[in-house]
Amino acid sequence: MLRWEMEMRGTEGWIFPSPRPGASLTGCRDRMEQPFRNAVTRAGLDPRIVTPHVLRHTAITKLVQAGVDLPTIQQISGHKTLAMVLRYTHVHGTHVDKAIAALGRTIPEQELKT
Repeated sequence: MLRWEMEMRGTEGWIFPSPRPGASLTGCRDRMEQPFRNAVTRAGLDPRIVTPHVLRHTAITKLVQAGVDLPTIQQISGHKTLAMVLRYTHVHGTHVDKAIAALGRTIPEQELKT
């Protein structure tokens, strides 16, 4: 859906443009809560659970899982410190297993459950 929006509007387009031309200096909505809620609902998801904040956590976690380095993620997310970036990352399971395997050591299954 976002790819379609980009293609339709170009790379300079806004995902949530202002419905009133000239109403905003930036061309985007001052508040995106309602359009975001509407998009989440149209996707069949619960807007009480899927919030912009949750989306931010998910995006940062996906970047970490894709192997993007933390300073780059910090720049993308706009966090001032790496400590804040780390608060947003939620890595576990296979991601951790792959990191350990990269070192040439595997963890026995019973140790993973503790």
